Parts: sequence; C-alpha cells; structure tokens
Amino acid sequence: MTQAKTTYMSFRIGLLLVALSWFAYMIYDNLLGIFNHHVNSPLEIEDIPATIGTGLLVAASLIAIIAVLFYVAKRDLSKPEAYMTIRMVLVCEIGYFLLFWPSIYVEGFPGGFHFTLMKVAELTVPCLVEAILIPVVLTKLFLELNPSKPAAKPIKWGLISGTAYLFVFWLNNSGNWIGTLMEKGVDYIIQFPLNMFSFILTTVGLFLLALYTGYFSKKSTQSADLTLSSIDLKKAGLIITSLGTYLLLLFLLYLFFGAAGGWSEWWAWFLGHGYLDLWALTLPFVGLCLLFTESTKLKVNKVNKKRFALSNKQINLVIFLTQALGMIFYIVFSAAYDIPLPSTKVLTGEPIFHNLLMISGVLYFIFILLTVGLSAVVYIKD
Repeated sequence: MTQAKTTYMSFRIGLLLVALSWFAYMIYDNLLGIFNHHVNSPLEIEDIPATIGTGLLVAASLIAIIAVLFYVAKRDLSKPEAYMTIRMVLVCEIGYFLLFWPSIYVEGFPGGFHFTLMKVAELTVPCLVEAILIPVVLTKLFLELNPSKPAAKPIKWGLISGTAYLFVFWLNNSGNWIGTLMEKGVDYIIQFPLNMFSFILTTVGLFLLALYTGYFSKKSTQSADLTLSSIDLKKAGLIITSLGTYLLLLFLLYLFFGAAGGWSEWWAWFLGHGYLDLWALTLPFVGLCLLFTESTKLKVNKVNKKRFALSNKQINLVIFLTQALGMIFYIVFSAAYDIPLPSTKVLTGEPIFHNLLMISGVLYFIFILLTVGLSAVVYIKD
C-alpha cells in the first residue's frame, strides 16, 4: 500500500452541503439588508452597496451549487469550464470586498458618521485591509486561471488567497474584541472566564491558525512540481475543520451560558454580522473528508504506523453521520434566523430552538472531535 484512499462520496456531498449552506445564509443576509437598509444619508451610502455586495455573494454561491451538482453527479466539468466557473465566483467575491469602501468612507475616517476610536478598531483597520488585500490576491488568482497553462500558479495563488482570508478573519474578529474592551473595559474579560476564553481563542488562537496556514501555504508552494497531489491535504483539512469548529464552539458557549457580563459589540458582530458568516459552521463537512486523504509523497512506513484499518465505506459512514448531525444543527439554526424576517430578531432564545440547537450542536461538535481523532489512528484499506 503506497497511499490511502480518499473518502470519495462524502467529500462530494460535503462540498454540496457547504455550498447550499453558503447560499442559504447569503439569501438571509441579502434579504435582511433589503428590508432594513437606511434610506437617509449618509447611512444609505453604506447600506445600499452592502446589499449589492451580499447580492453578489448570493450569485457566487448559486454558481458554486450548480458546479458542485455536476461534481456530485460524477459529470465533472472540463478544465476550461471549471476555470470559468471559478472566475465567475472570484468576480463576485472581488466585487463584494470592493463594496466595503463606502462603509469605510461613511464611518471609518475622521469626520465620518459616528466616527470613534472604537470604530477604528472595529471597522477602519479591518475593512481597509480586506478591501485592499482580498481583491488584490483574488485578482491575481483570476489572472492565473488559464486552462492552457500548468496548474502550479493557480494552486499557489489559491493557497495565498486562503491565507489572506484567514488573516482578515482574525483581524476582523480581534478588532471586534478590541472595540468591545474599549466599550466595556478590561473587567469584561478579567471578571468573566468565558469571555477571557473567547478573547484568547480569537486573538491568539485564530492568529496561530492564520500563521500556520501561511507556513503551510509557503511550504506547499516550494514544491518544484506543484500539483494538488503534492499538497498535504490532511493539513489543509485540519485548517478548514479548525476554522469551522472555532465558530461552532463559540456559538455553543453562547447557547449554554449566554452573553457573560452582558451584551456587547463582540456578540452583536459574531451572531449577526460576522465577516465570515456563520454558514462556515459547516466547513468541517469538507475538512473532515480531507483528513482521510494522504499525500502522494507519503511513505509506506508512515501509513503502517497507524494502528487500525477501516474500509472506505466505514469511513464514509462516520463522516456521513457527522454531516447529518451538522446539517440538522444548521437547519434549526437557519430557521431561527429566517422565520422572523424581515425583522432582525432571531429565535435562538426560544425554548424549542434553543434546546434543539444545544442537542444537535453538541452532538455535531462531539462527532467532529471523534472523527479528527479517528483520522489520527486509522488508514483506509484497499
């Protein structure tokens, strides 16, 4: 045996479920913006572009669903078709991030509407970075997507783009925590251990994850013959799973303990306006599959150190169960947000939604951890 097999069908299904979750959340976010945008200057200058931006992501997620449906049906797109699909999604993403500039103009600069030092931490710095950095790296990726050329450069810039996304995600969420401490004071984390945990997990944990992603990307691109098979997909899966699990853990902490120390800007942004929206709770659907995929460079003796052998069917069954629990959780979560539309109210505090989210969320979290642990001790039999 030279290489473990991939969890074939669970990966395809996972991609589809993530794309559907992205689409469902962006529909919600877009409708929320349409129903609740300001009509008076200067906030309309911010809200109207923001609604257009979420509309672009609705289009991007719909394109992704259509492409993945071909993949699930095993009627894979040709290389030119796949590249064109990715390019269309990239154009929507670039447009979305460029539309952050009106928000920066209205609230992010001195003299702007409600401009404060807290706004600098929460909005000015994070939005400036992502409104510049993300369009630049995505544009470079767009330009490198040429089906007549080797895949090395698109893969390289795809890895760089993923690192950039994680970096701005860390910057945004850390900015929200800094803004919260400016408003509430340091006692908000000193006196409440749960807040201290969330603060450290966000400002330190996410930074380390972004740093590791940068190291992983740099190391991967140093290959003389860069292809998807030369990348350690297990590590990529661990990064993707860690990001989704971070969001899930914080959401579960809120469900069980509420907003310790009182409501704050942190919880307002995390629960209602997260820059990487809460559809990313489903990222482990894909990340866990990659944990059972070995690099083609993996040596036989490294595989044989694993203690147990399972069939591809058995591994798929475990991942399917985790995906099913996660999807139940996400459907209840979506219903809690969607049903009150056009109101900004959510129903996560209502007993039926609260209890179902706690039960399904804890089971989903437990099975993520179990699957990660399983990936460390098993390999897939031929």
